[in-house]
Amino acid sequence: MSISKLVFIDIDGTLLDSSHRIPESAREECHRAQQAGHRLFICSGRAALDIDPPVLELGFDGIVSDGGACAELDGETIIDERMPAESVRMATSFFATRSMPYAWHCPDGMHATERYLYRLGIWRKLLRHPQMRGSWHTITDHSAPLPLVRKGTFYIPEDGSLTVEDVRRELSGYATIIHGSINSSSDDNGEILIPGVDKGTALMKVSQRLGVPLSDTIAIGDSDNDLEMIQTAGIGVAMGNGTAAVKSVADMIAPNVDNNGLAAVLHRLLH
Repeated sequence: MSISKLVFIDIDGTLLDSSHRIPESAREECHRAQQAGHRLFICSGRAALDIDPPVLELGFDGIVSDGGACAELDGETIIDERMPAESVRMATSFFATRSMPYAWHCPDGMHATERYLYRLGIWRKLLRHPQMRGSWHTITDHSAPLPLVRKGTFYIPEDGSLTVEDVRRELSGYATIIHGSINSSSDDNGEILIPGVDKGTALMKVSQRLGVPLSDTIAIGDSDNDLEMIQTAGIGVAMGNGTAAVKSVADMIAPNVDNNGLAAVLHRLLH
């Protein structure tokens, strides 16, 4: 393939397998693609400071984070969207009164309640990557001011008293609520996004910045927060382990992430 492509790759369930590791096959195909002149970008719902060091060590050409609210290219921040303070206030009040675990994605890292940290099992991750401890901050006072917010994540109550759809209805006037990707096999978590900001809008802005037509872009993901980028890209790819929603809009479905899915689709599209 002679034309250089921009390839936007989700992390969890796409680059990282179900054991939260990068398959060697994916590592090799990413390097091969870059050596052939293609440019690869992380495109994640995670905060930039919450991206595992082994992912960053692959040497991507840029990073889209926070579900499209932030993007870095050649060391420069080219997208920096912030959630309205009233949206943050209303969502925080809603979660706090219902004792729901939640976290806010901020420029200095993740600000999360103790319930969220426990439910996520963050300590296992920090044991693997102790250098990331400074990226996590515990919320002890729900009314305390936060740094500027780019995105939020939450868990619904374990007693089943609320669903993600309930949260969407309650906060519909303030933010976009979608099913989250913390645990893609469960509906127990959701994401709070800035209306009109998503991975698709970020993909479009990065491609415009680089002067590359959308027809020469590829997006690969597995979760509902990947919908817009899969629809926006010239070729949108859903992982075999992806949600029904992303599969329904994809141009192509890759094998499961645990069956060398990312390597297979990169090899097919970039050779």
